[in-house]
Amino acid sequence: NFVDFDEDIHLADLANAHQEGYDNIELMKRYTTFGMGPSQGKLSNMNTVRVLARLNHAPIDKTGTTTFRPFHQPVPISHLAGRRFCPLRHTPMHDWHQQAGALFMHAGNWLRPEYYKTSGPDRESAILAEAIHVRRAVGMVDVGTLGKLQISGPDAVIFLERIYTGHFRKLVVGKLRYCLACDETGVIIDDGIVARLAEDLFYFTATSSGAAAFYRELQRWALRWGMDVTLANLTGHLGAMNIAGPASRQVLSQLTDLDLSADAFPFVAVRQTTVAGTPAKLLRVGFVGELGFEIHVPASCALHVWEAIMEAGRPMAIAPFGVEAQRLLRLEKGHLIVSQDTDALTNPYEADLSWAIGKNKPFFVGQRSLEVMKAQPSARRLVGFSIDPAHTGPLPKECHLVITGRQIAGRVTSICGKSTLKKPLGLAYVHPDQTDPGTRIQIRVDRGKLIEAEVVPLPFYDPENTRQKS
Repeated sequence: NFVDFDEDIHLADLANAHQEGYDNIELMKRYTTFGMGPSQGKLSNMNTVRVLARLNHAPIDKTGTTTFRPFHQPVPISHLAGRRFCPLRHTPMHDWHQQAGALFMHAGNWLRPEYYKTSGPDRESAILAEAIHVRRAVGMVDVGTLGKLQISGPDAVIFLERIYTGHFRKLVVGKLRYCLACDETGVIIDDGIVARLAEDLFYFTATSSGAAAFYRELQRWALRWGMDVTLANLTGHLGAMNIAGPASRQVLSQLTDLDLSADAFPFVAVRQTTVAGTPAKLLRVGFVGELGFEIHVPASCALHVWEAIMEAGRPMAIAPFGVEAQRLLRLEKGHLIVSQDTDALTNPYEADLSWAIGKNKPFFVGQRSLEVMKAQPSARRLVGFSIDPAHTGPLPKECHLVITGRQIAGRVTSICGKSTLKKPLGLAYVHPDQTDPGTRIQIRVDRGKLIEAEVVPLPFYDPENTRQKS
């Protein structure tokens, strides 16, 4: 017979059960996750009851069932879904994108153009066409969703040194630098760029989906440390766009008096000027790996500046490109996206970002945890991989598993079936002994089929950085 102990099992309970005639006592914990699988209990709960009945050599009605919790029958997720109660945010160019044929996607609380249906006959063709156009001519993408933050005050540089893993004390006014932030456990939580506008004034960016949470974290640390700083979240106050491609300098030079030459305005520099008569911050930074300029302007003027650039670029065939083309271009350049190529456990050593950790720093958030991690063997590493262009059949998708023998070695984080390099490319976590270029890895796709890929050096595109530094 099956004895169901509702509370913790004690030796006295077992002794009492034995005295009452239960000679063969089978114990099975009524595990609370039996009914939490994809079947929502329809299969797993009943299979559990059948197992118990078999062990007791009795029918189900004599054995009893588990205590069912609502829902008693599986409920389609669609029945539980409802309206989005989070407010949707639009960039100042939203209406322009709609008129240009944009199809939108969610990016945190924002709606962003995923791609423009005028770019190609279908989604994949349109995305690839937009990316190729940026590589060959010039394109512009709306990046107004970026977190746009500012810090000033006597302790501004000290604060940034504590928040980010890198060094900023010696950052020259007019220059910018990549920044990486971790939490106390050494897990990556955000990245962006820090631009020094004055000795005690910095302008820096955060990821679109994480900007609000990161800003709250900055406020918490500023209060905890008692820092003499003033933090400002300018995300909604400013619009931003990135013009990129070989002809980007030629287009933008028509709308500003600033010298945009490589000598006067080099890569990773920042300038405050006017564009189309509007005060603007210009950043020589390129997420897509081409000559490019990020233009940050007041939100009320952003549409005017966007339209002025599009008009000035008409002779050079300027065209807008969406988020997916931007992601394809950054993938070719080997740039990761926080929360896509990282997860809630990823540290900089796993993500191949150890170069962003400053040496000989007295303190930054997560430093002690990273020192412990550095001394331990890593379980995984992020690498680039490519697939034979002649491959036919299904391609891996994000989160498909990398398999070694019968073990899970990692997972795919980013993948593009078509690229400007004319072959499938991706990023994936693999076992540390699989990181050497030329290593063959197996990726399991739908229905259990294994696809072979090759680990290749990053970046895939322009490893010498000559394009964006030109």
